[in-house]
Amino acid sequence: MKNKLFLGAFAAMMFLGVPQHSDAAGNAERIIYVPSGECLNYGEYNMSFRVYNYGGMLTRCVFGVLQGLNVGFSWDIANLIGSETIHGRDPALYLKIDIVRKNFRMPAVALGYDAQGYEWDDGEKKYSRDALGAFVSMSKELILPNLYVTAGANFNNKDRRPDTDFVDKLGAFAGFKYSPSRLGLYYEAVNLGQGRDPARMNAGINYEVVDGLQFTLAFENISEAGRIDRHEEQQRTFSILYRGAF
Repeated sequence: MKNKLFLGAFAAMMFLGVPQHSDAAGNAERIIYVPSGECLNYGEYNMSFRVYNYGGMLTRCVFGVLQGLNVGFSWDIANLIGSETIHGRDPALYLKIDIVRKNFRMPAVALGYDAQGYEWDDGEKKYSRDALGAFVSMSKELILPNLYVTAGANFNNKDRRPDTDFVDKLGAFAGFKYSPSRLGLYYEAVNLGQGRDPARMNAGINYEVVDGLQFTLAFENISEAGRIDRHEEQQRTFSILYRGAF
């Protein structure tokens, strides 16, 4: 029943929404994993479908329910493509509040909460990549036209390890998006300075096929390539982003 409700909601948005080239700072609502300091405008929405290892797909929807307030959810389905048994994870909440609107002098600043983890561990029955949790993010266009730089900090409230203290739960992230044309480049670093967990880096290439429809090829965990002491692997993922407005 839950699966049918989500699929019905996706279909309704695809047919009722009008594709739109968003003016949200000329910036994406997020880079790859990292949220930008921008909020969607009232009535806008983003839908993304990320295909990852072993036929899994992560669907994320974000809505501009009020001016300056975004509400969304993500839904992770493992083994959607292939012959293995499909496993759907519980949907995760996403919130973002616009604190400072971008202007000539000030960066855009947003507060938010992201409960979506990554890379499910069947043995541990949890994600090996923790969610960002509570975050503050800032974005601004710098140096070149359409070069948007993002930086922020987060507090991982889902880390329940008994030997983890408050400082271990704090982290930072940074990245940029550069889109001189319909082709764009992305780069981000997550877990900067976060306790025992090493920073990880992701990069991607984005192409806007038509206004409102983008394809992204991402190279994830590239900072861990060649590290044989960790089970996480470098992987390539493919995402489709549909952007529209009611």
